[in-house]
Amino acid sequence: MNAENTAVRLQYWPPSHTVDAPDTWPESFEFGTLDDAVAFAMTQAPAGREVAWVRTAEGEVLKMAQIRRLWELRQAH
Repeated sequence: MNAENTAVRLQYWPPSHTVDAPDTWPESFEFGTLDDAVAFAMTQAPAGREVAWVRTAEGEVLKMAQIRRLWELRQAH
């Protein structure tokens, strides 16, 4: 498996967009770990009030509520 397939990808979309939409995903920020992607999503202010979405190395899509929960769990430790 190459690095492209194992990277965690963080992307920003307008709040009105749905992850199930048929169009292609926008360009992403790539991270080596889910923790790094979550930290970036929670500490950086995206332009245009876009919403963060994370695609894990396993292909799971995490929406903002899930990203926020992971951040809260990380901060609790």
